[in-house]
Amino acid sequence: MDDLLAIQQLYKTVARRSGGIARKEHEILESYIYNFLSKSIANGCSLVAEQEGEIVAEVHTYSLGIECFTHLFGDTTICVHPDFQGQGVGKKLFSALLDYVQTERRDILRVELHARESNPRAIELYKKIGFKVEGRAEGRVLDPDGSIVADVPMGWLNPNFQRP
Repeated sequence: MDDLLAIQQLYKTVARRSGGIARKEHEILESYIYNFLSKSIANGCSLVAEQEGEIVAEVHTYSLGIECFTHLFGDTTICVHPDFQGQGVGKKLFSALLDYVQTERRDILRVELHARESNPRAIELYKKIGFKVEGRAEGRVLDPDGSIVADVPMGWLNPNFQRP
C-alpha cells in the first residue's frame, strides 16, 4: 500500500502515452488502485519493478472472491512504463508472479487474463511465459482510436497445483 500513489502515477503515464492498458487516464483514480491493491494483498499478489527507486512496472492478480473460483486468480493486469517497454521488464515481472504462484500458492490452479486483439505484443509476451489463447470475445473492447476489437481470453495452469 505504500506504493499506491507511485503505482497510480505509473498507470496514468501508461494510459496517457501508450494506451497499453484498458483504462484511460481520467479513469485511474486512487480508489481504483486501492481496490486492486487491497484485493491482491488480501488474497493474490502484486509485484513492482523499480529502476533507481522509481516504480517502472506493476503486475497484480487476485482471487475473485467466489467459492467456485477459489482455485484461480483473475483480473490479472500488468503495466510497464513506456520508457521500459520492450526491454524484458514485463516478462521478468510476470515470470516472478507465476513463480510465486508455483511456489507459494499451490492452491491456485489457474491464472487468467484478457488481452486486446489489437495488442499483439502483449499476446505474444503472455504466450512466451506459458499462457494459452482460449478464445476470442468479438466486439468486447472499445480501443482508444474508437474501433471495436475482440478481447482474447488467456489462461495459465500451475504445474504445482495441489488441491487444498
